[in-house]
Amino acid sequence: GAAAAAGGGLRDVERGVGELERISICTPPAQGEYPAHANLAPRDESFVGEAADAPIGSDAAYLGGLSSEEAARRLAEVGRNEIPERLEPWYAMLFKQFVGLMPLMLEIAAVLSAVIEDWPDFAVIALMLLVNALIGFHEERKARQSLDALKAQMTATVPTKRDGVMVILPVAELVPGDIVFLRGGNVVPADSEWLEGDPMLVDTAALTGEPLPRKVPRPDHDGEPDGAGRRLLSGCIIKQGEAHCLVRETGLNTEIGQAAGLVQEASGHSVGVFESKIMQVVRVVILISLVDAAVVLWVSVHARKQKFSTALLNVLALVIGAVPIALPLVMQVTMAIGAAKMAKQKAIVTHLTALQEVASMSVLCSDKTGTLTTADMRVYPSKVWTRTGFSKDDALVWAGLASNPANKEDPIDKAVLRSLEEHFGAARAEELLGEYARGAFVGFNPTVKRTVAYCSHPARGDLKVSKGLVDKVLRTGDDGGDCWECAFAGVIEEEIKSVDLRFSSQGYKTVGVAVAQNGGPMQFAAVVPMIDPPREDTRLTIHRIREAGVDVKMVTGDHLNIAVETSRLIGLGTAILPAADLWPASASRDETILTADGFAQVLPKDKREVVLVLQNRGLVVGMTGDGVNDAPALAQAQIGIAVDGSTEAARSAADMILTSPGLSVIFDAVVESRKIFARLRAYVLYRVAATIQIVLVLSIMIYGYEDTMPALYVILLALLNDVTMLPIADDRAAPSALPEIPSMPSILVASVLYGGLGTLQTLLFYEYQPHWFAGDGSKDYRDAVVYLQISMAIELLIFSCRTPGFVLRTACGEGRPSLLLFLAVIGANIVVSVLAGFGDRLHVIHHVDWRDIGWIWLFDVGGLIVIDAVKVILSKVGSGLMSAGAGQGVLIYADLPASVAGMSMLRVHSGQQSTLLSHRSSVRSALTRSRASGGGARRVAVDGGSVGSSSRRSASMLPYPYNLRAAAVAANFSSF
Repeated sequence: GAAAAAGGGLRDVERGVGELERISICTPPAQGEYPAHANLAPRDESFVGEAADAPIGSDAAYLGGLSSEEAARRLAEVGRNEIPERLEPWYAMLFKQFVGLMPLMLEIAAVLSAVIEDWPDFAVIALMLLVNALIGFHEERKARQSLDALKAQMTATVPTKRDGVMVILPVAELVPGDIVFLRGGNVVPADSEWLEGDPMLVDTAALTGEPLPRKVPRPDHDGEPDGAGRRLLSGCIIKQGEAHCLVRETGLNTEIGQAAGLVQEASGHSVGVFESKIMQVVRVVILISLVDAAVVLWVSVHARKQKFSTALLNVLALVIGAVPIALPLVMQVTMAIGAAKMAKQKAIVTHLTALQEVASMSVLCSDKTGTLTTADMRVYPSKVWTRTGFSKDDALVWAGLASNPANKEDPIDKAVLRSLEEHFGAARAEELLGEYARGAFVGFNPTVKRTVAYCSHPARGDLKVSKGLVDKVLRTGDDGGDCWECAFAGVIEEEIKSVDLRFSSQGYKTVGVAVAQNGGPMQFAAVVPMIDPPREDTRLTIHRIREAGVDVKMVTGDHLNIAVETSRLIGLGTAILPAADLWPASASRDETILTADGFAQVLPKDKREVVLVLQNRGLVVGMTGDGVNDAPALAQAQIGIAVDGSTEAARSAADMILTSPGLSVIFDAVVESRKIFARLRAYVLYRVAATIQIVLVLSIMIYGYEDTMPALYVILLALLNDVTMLPIADDRAAPSALPEIPSMPSILVASVLYGGLGTLQTLLFYEYQPHWFAGDGSKDYRDAVVYLQISMAIELLIFSCRTPGFVLRTACGEGRPSLLLFLAVIGANIVVSVLAGFGDRLHVIHHVDWRDIGWIWLFDVGGLIVIDAVKVILSKVGSGLMSAGAGQGVLIYADLPASVAGMSMLRVHSGQQSTLLSHRSSVRSALTRSRASGGGARRVAVDGGSVGSSSRRSASMLPYPYNLRAAAVAANFSSF
């Protein structure tokens, strides 16, 4: 293996492994309290090559690590620490463009034209097939390169000992023999062996499927090789603990690498809900067209006694007209452009289909710490409680003296010292602390739960200052540390407990401060409250997300009181329940999940259960998180969103990675994804309607008039439709005010109505053509003008399909088409007009008189206005059959209501039912009454497409957009 090949240097390290000793690097924090030590970050923020914020470890020989020269030699010998991805070669990607339902239809058309020896049509069809394949190949390759570039912005790193110092290195540069430092939240970067540090809990589910994490190190079991109890496998997740580890195997030599070498799982193309429903519609249309073509062939040969070659020519035109060949291409290009826009807005999309799902998202479950809040504890000096005779300023200074400025990872010390700087100013705070000459300092540990600082002051003499758990500062007990009982402890104990309980009920963590002067007894001085404050933009972002019709629920592992207070501060609602209410599973439990504003004290399985229940109710669920405990729920949700600063475990499970703090980027993602959905719906509606119109017109001409259109005209028609619609991928689009729930019946019905109205327009033209546009009276002239009419009419149809409003009203406003789309449509119509006008010279289309061309332009523009008027009338009467779900209002960046915008985050609302909802039973009974009275669902007034918010309340709601859409669909259609 790689380790054996690495040479004697590695064997020297292995000989030292037997002399391991357990050294505690730092006091292990409580489970779930790890900071987010992500080892995956944007490349420009990864600090590769810089000193790592990690302990160097003991002086033991086995922790010596490698020199840079030795590491370079081993890297050249064993290769990079990565599993080679089986990339699809360019020729396979090109060949794939010729495989599939729609290319197959064109290939059938080419074969038919060859059978009847119609070589000009064969050449054009072959050229059409080749052009579409080349465009698809180019766009798919460009989209893959764009995604690769986005992913390349992220680099996985790990603290590694090189040349005797801990530096940050890319995971891909690890070699056997490296010493790495791993901590909670990291994904193990290579097969490694625990050397020294804390006992670790390691989630091995990715490799072994075990539901419970393993403890490392552990004694070796019988039959296991030596050192198996200290082994860490690549791809596993560190759940708890931190330690120095020795890299044993890298790349394909790891356990997970060998499995990947045996079975290389093809990632494939993940199909989103919207795309799958669209392809269902296309398959239905193509199937009906093929049946129609078969009937046409039978009627022509057996009933009308036509030659088989002539009948095949008619079928050829039908087959070509039924193929919307560029539809998958336009969808991919649209999503790739959307992903690039999201990257600029600090959101990296790892799966393109997530952009479709975000548009349909109706519930967002959010973690609290680091997502809704800053993950940075903050002391509010104005809320500090002090005993008589002590000032808040003195209490803050003493708390600062009992804090360790070198302990950057301790959130309590960090919060106290920052509060000093904010309260006094940095210079004055440093001056006040500098007045004390510091002596011994006893740090915090889980047994004594307090810190003690010994110092002296010119005016106050010698002082002993303590900061820690309120009970432990008031009475230490005999816990092996510096022990005392504060003066008058029995008298003041009830008062202090009452103060502590009050702060706790409001969601604050507290520390007590006590001081002794000149050897006197300890005096309890103050209770200092602190809280993880909400981000500045959280309240506004939640308001906007809810205005967008997306319910927001908090799902946190933090204490219930803290969750309730945080939820109140951000306007989320205070109906927060403990995780115990999630079990056992029952129908009433499911209703509680729907109506509650969130859950506290949850475990990873609880978060996943919440997501599952919501999904089982037919909702599209988004989940945000940043920690290891969020990964199962992130993977389960349709849209997993790893927030800024997430652990690699969370990022690996997510569909979208945010690179800026807070939730505001999620609202940007909702807006952008709904724009993408609007563009895709417009194109699909247009293209399926055009296909229906072409097939209907050709069929009616064959059945009713025993006439047909030259196959070349149909080919030109389909080719122009495909090429000119590519600019819609970057068209202006208005995001819907409600979640976009894709519906196959609504899209199919709207397409049939558009196609049917277009067919009526063309048949009217066909019927009266001899009287209006007789020309030279030949069949060739009739075919040319009919082709010209249907081609231009179909091109113009996109202007109606792309907006739910009246086409003339939106022509010059914010809803106007993009310049590129407008030029493409008008340019295509000009091209066919020129081909027809100069038909006697160009010989592509039969010559048409320029005056007739002008009248055809007017006829088609008038037809567009009439068709669009029918759409608007149907929308006004409430059916919206031609809107395919559009017209639900426009999503805007709403501001907070005036009654809320000026309110302080820390001011208690007089109308809040904080007393009632602070008790679990009261919350449950309130939710039960809400469901019984029908108030569990938040109602929204929709008037002319605008979303009314006056009736909204700040407590729980059902995701009403899903219910409204489902009810609308159920009222008109049965499910396909």
